[in-house]
Amino acid sequence: MKLLIVDDEIITIEGIRKGVDWSALPLEEVLYATSAQEARSIIQKDAVDIMLCDIEMPKESGLDLLTWIRDENRQIECVFLTCHEEFSFVQKALKLQGMDYLLKPVPYEELQEILRNACQRVQEKQTDRRYQELARAMVQEDSTQNEREHSNAERIVETVKHYISTHLDEDLSAELLAREAFVSTAYLFKVFKQIENRTLVDYITDTRLFYAAEMLRNPDSAIGRVAVSAGYNNYAYFTKVFKKKSDMTPSQYQRKMMLENSKKKEKEDV
Repeated sequence: MKLLIVDDEIITIEGIRKGVDWSALPLEEVLYATSAQEARSIIQKDAVDIMLCDIEMPKESGLDLLTWIRDENRQIECVFLTCHEEFSFVQKALKLQGMDYLLKPVPYEELQEILRNACQRVQEKQTDRRYQELARAMVQEDSTQNEREHSNAERIVETVKHYISTHLDEDLSAELLAREAFVSTAYLFKVFKQIENRTLVDYITDTRLFYAAEMLRNPDSAIGRVAVSAGYNNYAYFTKVFKKKSDMTPSQYQRKMMLENSKKKEKEDV
Protein backbone atom coordinates (compact mmCIF):
# COMPACT_ATOMS: atom_id res chain seq x y z
CA MET A 1 0.00 0.00 0.00
CA LYS A 2 1.45 3.38 -1.05
CA LEU A 3 0.83 6.90 0.27
CA LEU A 4 1.51 10.08 -1.69
CA ILE A 5 1.94 13.37 0.22
CA VAL A 6 1.36 16.46 -1.95
CA ASP A 7 2.20 19.93 -0.59
CA ASP A 8 4.03 22.89 -2.09
CA GLU A 9 5.54 23.67 1.32
CA ILE A 10 8.59 21.49 1.96
CA ILE A 11 8.46 22.29 5.67
CA THR A 12 4.98 20.76 5.88
CA ILE A 13 6.13 17.60 4.14
CA GLU A 14 9.15 17.32 6.44
CA GLY A 15 6.99 17.86 9.50
CA ILE A 16 4.62 15.06 8.49
CA ARG A 17 7.50 12.78 7.55
CA LYS A 18 9.08 13.18 10.98
CA GLY A 19 5.93 13.57 13.07
CA VAL A 20 3.99 10.45 12.04
CA ASP A 21 4.95 7.02 13.39
CA TRP A 22 5.06 5.23 10.02
CA SER A 23 5.89 1.88 11.60
CA ALA A 24 2.37 1.84 13.05
CA LEU A 25 0.76 2.02 9.58
CA PRO A 26 0.52 -0.77 6.97
CA LEU A 27 2.31 1.26 4.31
CA GLU A 28 5.04 -0.16 2.12
CA GLU A 29 6.13 3.20 0.70
CA VAL A 30 5.55 6.95 1.26
CA LEU A 31 6.03 9.19 -1.80
CA TYR A 32 6.28 12.99 -1.93
CA ALA A 33 5.35 15.70 -4.46
CA THR A 34 5.50 19.49 -4.24
CA SER A 35 2.97 20.22 -7.00
CA ALA A 36 -0.08 18.73 -8.68
CA GLN A 37 1.93 18.22 -11.86
CA GLU A 38 4.61 16.24 -10.01
CA ALA A 39 1.88 14.27 -8.22
CA ARG A 40 0.24 13.30 -11.54
CA SER A 41 3.57 12.04 -12.84
CA ILE A 42 4.03 9.87 -9.75
CA ILE A 43 0.47 8.53 -9.90
CA GLN A 44 0.92 7.53 -13.55
CA LYS A 45 4.03 5.52 -12.65
CA ASP A 46 3.16 4.15 -9.20
CA ALA A 47 0.06 2.40 -7.85
CA VAL A 48 -0.85 5.05 -5.25
CA ASP A 49 -3.58 3.99 -2.80
CA ILE A 50 -3.86 7.05 -0.52
CA MET A 51 -3.14 10.73 -1.13
CA LEU A 52 -2.61 13.33 1.60
CA CYS A 53 -2.92 16.60 -0.29
CA ASP A 54 -2.84 20.33 0.33
CA ILE A 55 -5.79 22.11 -1.30
CA GLU A 56 -4.26 25.52 -1.96
CA MET A 57 -1.21 25.16 -4.22
CA PRO A 58 0.13 27.35 -7.05
CA LYS A 59 -1.17 26.72 -10.59
CA GLU A 60 -3.30 23.69 -9.69
CA SER A 61 -5.12 23.09 -6.43
CA GLY A 62 -5.54 19.79 -4.62
CA LEU A 63 -9.16 19.79 -5.75
CA ASP A 64 -8.02 20.07 -9.38
CA LEU A 65 -5.70 17.15 -8.81
CA LEU A 66 -8.45 15.00 -7.30
CA THR A 67 -10.76 15.92 -10.20
CA TRP A 68 -8.13 14.56 -12.60
CA ILE A 69 -7.78 11.41 -10.47
CA ARG A 70 -11.53 10.78 -10.60
CA ASP A 71 -11.61 11.49 -14.35
CA GLU A 72 -8.88 8.87 -14.72
CA ASN A 73 -11.09 6.48 -12.72
CA ARG A 74 -8.34 5.87 -10.18
CA GLN A 75 -9.45 4.47 -6.83
CA ILE A 76 -7.33 6.63 -4.50
CA GLU A 77 -8.43 7.60 -1.00
CA CYS A 78 -7.80 11.33 -0.50
CA VAL A 79 -7.33 13.33 2.71
CA PHE A 80 -7.11 17.11 2.25
CA LEU A 81 -5.06 19.60 4.24
CA THR A 82 -5.73 23.36 4.18
CA CYS A 83 -5.12 26.51 6.19
CA HIS A 84 -8.66 27.83 5.63
CA GLU A 85 -11.99 26.26 6.50
CA GLU A 86 -13.97 27.16 3.38
CA PHE A 87 -17.41 25.55 2.95
CA SER A 88 -16.98 25.54 -0.83
CA PHE A 89 -13.78 23.49 -0.41
CA VAL A 90 -15.52 20.99 1.85
CA GLN A 91 -18.48 20.74 -0.52
CA LYS A 92 -16.33 20.03 -3.56
CA ALA A 93 -14.07 17.63 -1.66
CA LEU A 94 -17.11 15.59 -0.63
CA LYS A 95 -18.47 15.64 -4.18
CA LEU A 96 -15.16 14.22 -5.39
CA GLN A 97 -15.37 11.50 -2.71
CA GLY A 98 -12.61 12.96 -0.59
CA MET A 99 -12.29 10.94 2.60
CA ASP A 100 -11.48 13.73 5.07
CA TYR A 101 -10.67 17.42 5.41
CA LEU A 102 -8.15 18.68 7.99
CA LEU A 103 -7.05 22.13 9.02
CA LYS A 104 -3.34 22.92 9.31
CA PRO A 105 -1.54 22.47 11.54
CA VAL A 106 -3.05 19.03 12.19
CA PRO A 107 -1.87 17.10 15.28
CA TYR A 108 0.25 14.20 14.10
CA GLU A 109 -1.57 11.70 16.32
CA GLU A 110 -4.88 12.73 14.73
CA LEU A 111 -3.35 12.56 11.26
CA GLN A 112 -1.94 9.12 12.01
CA GLU A 113 -5.36 7.85 13.06
CA ILE A 114 -6.96 9.25 9.90
CA LEU A 115 -4.29 7.56 7.77
CA ARG A 116 -4.93 4.31 9.63
CA ASN A 117 -8.62 4.62 8.75
CA ALA A 118 -7.69 5.33 5.14
CA CYS A 119 -5.55 2.19 5.03
CA GLN A 120 -8.46 0.18 6.39
CA ARG A 121 -10.81 1.60 3.75
CA VAL A 122 -8.32 0.72 1.01
CA GLN A 123 -8.07 -2.85 2.30
CA GLU A 124 -11.87 -3.17 2.47
CA LYS A 125 -12.28 -1.81 -1.05
CA GLN A 126 -9.60 -4.16 -2.36
CA THR A 127 -11.45 -7.08 -0.80
CA ASP A 128 -14.73 -5.85 -2.29
CA ARG A 129 -13.11 -5.50 -5.70
CA ARG A 130 -11.83 -9.07 -5.51
CA TYR A 131 -15.35 -10.27 -4.74
CA GLN A 132 -16.73 -8.17 -7.59
CA GLU A 133 -14.13 -9.50 -10.01
CA LEU A 134 -15.02 -13.04 -8.99
CA ALA A 135 -18.71 -12.27 -9.49
CA ARG A 136 -18.09 -10.77 -12.94
CA ALA A 137 -16.03 -13.79 -13.94
CA MET A 138 -18.85 -16.11 -12.89
CA VAL A 139 -21.40 -14.12 -14.91
CA GLN A 140 -19.24 -14.41 -18.04
CA GLU A 141 -18.95 -18.18 -17.84
CA ASP A 142 -20.28 -20.20 -20.78
CA SER A 143 -22.57 -23.24 -20.80
CA THR A 144 -20.25 -25.06 -18.40
CA GLN A 145 -20.76 -22.39 -15.76
CA ASN A 146 -22.96 -24.50 -13.51
CA GLU A 147 -20.53 -27.39 -13.59
CA ARG A 148 -17.62 -25.11 -12.84
CA GLU A 149 -19.51 -23.40 -10.04
CA HIS A 150 -20.28 -26.77 -8.51
CA SER A 151 -16.64 -27.78 -8.80
CA ASN A 152 -15.54 -24.50 -7.23
CA ALA A 153 -18.06 -24.93 -4.41
CA GLU A 154 -16.75 -28.43 -3.77
CA ARG A 155 -13.20 -27.10 -3.65
CA ILE A 156 -14.22 -24.40 -1.16
CA VAL A 157 -16.05 -26.92 1.01
CA GLU A 158 -13.14 -29.38 0.92
CA THR A 159 -10.73 -26.60 1.85
CA VAL A 160 -12.91 -25.64 4.81
CA LYS A 161 -13.44 -29.27 5.88
CA HIS A 162 -9.71 -29.91 5.83
CA TYR A 163 -9.07 -26.80 7.91
CA ILE A 164 -11.74 -27.86 10.41
CA SER A 165 -10.28 -31.37 10.77
CA THR A 166 -6.80 -30.01 11.48
CA HIS A 167 -7.89 -27.22 13.86
CA LEU A 168 -10.64 -28.86 15.92
CA ASP A 169 -9.19 -27.62 19.19
CA GLU A 170 -9.36 -23.99 18.03
CA ASP A 171 -12.14 -21.41 17.68
CA LEU A 172 -13.69 -22.15 14.27
CA SER A 173 -15.67 -19.02 13.46
CA ALA A 174 -17.43 -18.70 10.12
CA GLU A 175 -15.47 -15.51 9.42
CA LEU A 176 -12.15 -17.33 9.90
CA LEU A 177 -13.16 -20.24 7.67
CA ALA A 178 -14.42 -17.86 4.97
CA ARG A 179 -11.04 -16.10 4.94
CA GLU A 180 -9.26 -19.44 4.61
CA ALA A 181 -11.36 -20.21 1.54
CA PHE A 182 -11.11 -16.63 0.15
CA VAL A 183 -14.89 -16.17 0.03
CA SER A 184 -17.46 -14.16 1.92
CA THR A 185 -19.15 -15.65 4.99
CA ALA A 186 -22.57 -15.59 3.32
CA TYR A 187 -21.23 -17.42 0.25
CA LEU A 188 -19.55 -20.04 2.42
CA PHE A 189 -22.80 -20.73 4.29
CA LYS A 190 -24.62 -21.08 0.96
CA VAL A 191 -22.22 -23.46 -0.79
CA PHE A 192 -21.64 -25.55 2.31
CA LYS A 193 -25.36 -26.17 2.67
CA GLN A 194 -25.59 -27.04 -1.03
CA ILE A 195 -22.69 -29.51 -1.02
CA GLU A 196 -23.03 -31.07 2.43
CA ASN A 197 -26.80 -30.82 2.81
CA ARG A 198 -26.29 -29.49 6.32
CA THR A 199 -25.19 -26.19 7.78
CA LEU A 200 -21.60 -25.28 8.46
CA VAL A 201 -22.34 -25.04 12.20
CA ASP A 202 -23.90 -28.53 12.22
CA TYR A 203 -20.89 -29.94 10.36
CA ILE A 204 -18.44 -28.46 12.86
CA THR A 205 -20.48 -29.83 15.77
CA ASP A 206 -20.79 -33.29 14.18
CA THR A 207 -17.06 -33.40 13.43
CA ARG A 208 -16.11 -32.33 16.95
CA LEU A 209 -18.40 -34.94 18.51
CA PHE A 210 -17.25 -37.71 16.15
CA TYR A 211 -13.66 -36.94 17.08
CA ALA A 212 -14.56 -36.88 20.79
CA ALA A 213 -16.39 -40.21 20.51
CA GLU A 214 -13.37 -41.81 18.83
CA MET A 215 -11.09 -40.56 21.63
CA LEU A 216 -13.52 -41.82 24.30
CA ARG A 217 -13.15 -45.35 22.95
CA ASN A 218 -9.82 -45.33 24.75
CA PRO A 219 -10.52 -45.96 28.44
CA ASP A 220 -7.38 -44.02 29.37
CA SER A 221 -8.63 -40.81 27.73
CA ALA A 222 -9.52 -38.16 30.32
CA ILE A 223 -12.89 -36.67 29.43
CA GLY A 224 -11.74 -33.13 30.19
CA ARG A 225 -8.79 -33.50 27.82
CA VAL A 226 -11.06 -35.02 25.17
CA ALA A 227 -13.39 -32.02 25.45
CA VAL A 228 -10.55 -29.53 24.96
CA SER A 229 -9.08 -31.51 22.05
CA ALA A 230 -12.47 -31.47 20.37
CA GLY A 231 -12.74 -27.70 20.76
CA TYR A 232 -14.87 -27.47 23.91
CA ASN A 233 -13.26 -25.49 26.71
CA ASN A 234 -16.46 -25.62 28.78
CA TYR A 235 -16.85 -29.14 30.20
CA ALA A 236 -20.53 -28.70 31.09
CA TYR A 237 -21.37 -27.48 27.60
CA PHE A 238 -19.44 -30.37 26.05
CA THR A 239 -21.41 -32.84 28.15
CA LYS A 240 -24.70 -31.19 27.17
CA VAL A 241 -23.93 -31.23 23.44
CA PHE A 242 -22.57 -34.78 23.52
CA LYS A 243 -25.63 -36.10 25.36
CA LYS A 244 -27.98 -34.36 22.94
CA LYS A 245 -26.24 -36.09 20.06
CA SER A 246 -25.72 -39.58 21.51
CA ASP A 247 -28.38 -39.79 24.26
CA MET A 248 -25.69 -40.40 26.86
CA THR A 249 -23.04 -38.40 28.68
CA PRO A 250 -19.37 -38.71 27.69
CA SER A 251 -18.63 -40.81 30.80
CA GLN A 252 -21.59 -43.11 30.05
CA TYR A 253 -20.41 -43.48 26.46
CA GLN A 254 -16.87 -44.26 27.57
CA ARG A 255 -18.11 -46.95 29.99
CA LYS A 256 -20.27 -48.43 27.24
CA MET A 257 -17.26 -48.62 24.91
CA MET A 258 -15.18 -50.23 27.67
CA LEU A 259 -17.86 -52.86 28.20
CA GLU A 260 -18.21 -53.58 24.47
CA ASN A 261 -14.46 -53.87 24.07
CA SER A 262 -14.29 -56.21 27.06
CA LYS A 263 -16.99 -58.49 25.63
CA LYS A 264 -15.31 -58.48 22.24
CA LYS A 265 -12.00 -59.46 23.79
CA GLU A 266 -13.64 -62.30 25.72
CA LYS A 267 -15.12 -63.71 22.51
CA GLU A 268 -11.74 -63.49 20.79
CA ASP A 269 -10.08 -65.34 23.71
CA VAL A 270 -12.58 -68.24 23.59
